[in-house]
Amino acid sequence: MPPTDLHELLALEQVAPRTFRGQTKPPPARRSYGGEVAAQAICAAGGTVPDDRSLHSAHMSFLLPGDTTLPIDFEVEDVRDGGSFSARRVEARQGDRAIFAMSASYQAPAAGPEHQPELHDGPAPLDSSAPGELFAADPVNRAWADHLADFLDVELRFPYPPVRVPAMRGVAVPARQQVWARTRQGIGSEAVLRDAGVAYLSDMLLLATALGPHRLTLQDERIAFATINHTIWFHAPLRVDEWFRYDQESRWAGRGRALCHGEMYDEAGQLCATTMQEGLVRYR
Repeated sequence: MPPTDLHELLALEQVAPRTFRGQTKPPPARRSYGGEVAAQAICAAGGTVPDDRSLHSAHMSFLLPGDTTLPIDFEVEDVRDGGSFSARRVEARQGDRAIFAMSASYQAPAAGPEHQPELHDGPAPLDSSAPGELFAADPVNRAWADHLADFLDVELRFPYPPVRVPAMRGVAVPARQQVWARTRQGIGSEAVLRDAGVAYLSDMLLLATALGPHRLTLQDERIAFATINHTIWFHAPLRVDEWFRYDQESRWAGRGRALCHGEMYDEAGQLCATTMQEGLVRYR
């Protein structure tokens, strides 16, 4: 499968004053990748917001699986433009099917108290294992990591083996993992593309974190999974074409669902984005 051209995916066509059309990955991927739809929705909304406002939160609901053989139309509603905040609502449609909805909020610059979590110690990206090193004697996981990297067109480094590695050996581990990543292509400095890049990769591996304690992977034929909703809070600019660390954990799973939390740090240790995702994870 050829690498994803991220710039092409984010280049939306304006087909009406508040409607934008995005293309999807070609087959063999039949179901749209959630991060792709989220990134395109952010591009659609961002083009309608005053220049002095930056995206600070996006709350997304995945309503139906997207069909990669069809384009997606993003309809943007101007909910409010206030003195400091702007709000937009986006609905993604394929034909007569609404497949995705997003509520996004933007803020004008402001000053206030500042703090963030202390970044836990761990290997730097170039001190972490590339897939070829980590999985040198593990062809199944090497194929999985290579497929993921090519599908997203990213470089990956693992400070520690992801939860799927012990799970495939029948070993239960805490629902926590870390990955360093950066896109192979430059993302550019334009704010809307930078934020779309964060959204694109925020979906990466997150739901899989929940399966560590259960000795399962998302590729297990006994498991059905899908993202239900996904939220990103944007704290500081993050360029995903530079190394960033994605810390992930799941504090709860039950009743056929799992809740996962992520923190995205730049290489200097600044917390740039926080994510929360609820997904369907149930036995078939």
